[in-house]
Amino acid sequence: MHQPSIDAELLPALAVPDLQRTLPRESAAFVRVDTSLRTYWHTLFDVCPELLTLADPDGLRIFQPFMAWAAAERLTMNWTFYIWAYRWLCQSEFADRLPDGLAQSMLAASAARWATVDRGRHAGIVLTDACAALPTLVVGWKCDRVDGARRVERIGLEEPLDAPPGRFGHFLVPGFSLDTFPGWMAIPR
Repeated sequence: MHQPSIDAELLPALAVPDLQRTLPRESAAFVRVDTSLRTYWHTLFDVCPELLTLADPDGLRIFQPFMAWAAAERLTMNWTFYIWAYRWLCQSEFADRLPDGLAQSMLAASAARWATVDRGRHAGIVLTDACAALPTLVVGWKCDRVDGARRVERIGLEEPLDAPPGRFGHFLVPGFSLDTFPGWMAIPR
């Protein structure tokens, strides 16, 4: 059996975790793929540990089908990672057992991830869930001073804004105050 010799040959095993099983457990290729997938596993379950109560203790009944779906949908694993995980959960075997508030928690995780990894000129991101019981914004802010910290806040609205183009929407905030509503953009794939 041909063993992958370069990392580029391992990409299919990253996109479809079931392909990892075709690699001998003691091979360097298995270790590289396993290490890469563990990063995504920890990204999901360390931030949203309540997901582990839905399935098996190691979360693989959630993680592996989600990763396969994300690969098939050609989704990015940037700040949108948690939103895509939630969208997958809503159409999975776990849909009827999702805890209240999970959508808001996963939006907050997405906002925090954006505030951590985005290197653009915008200071904040605003996310919403069109299916939320009450109109709520989840806002992620970058640091606004050297000794500051990134932060995420939820803002309840008295009146709903226009609906986003899908279930979830976002817009970027140029400065450190939320004083305009430019309209919702779709979540990027």
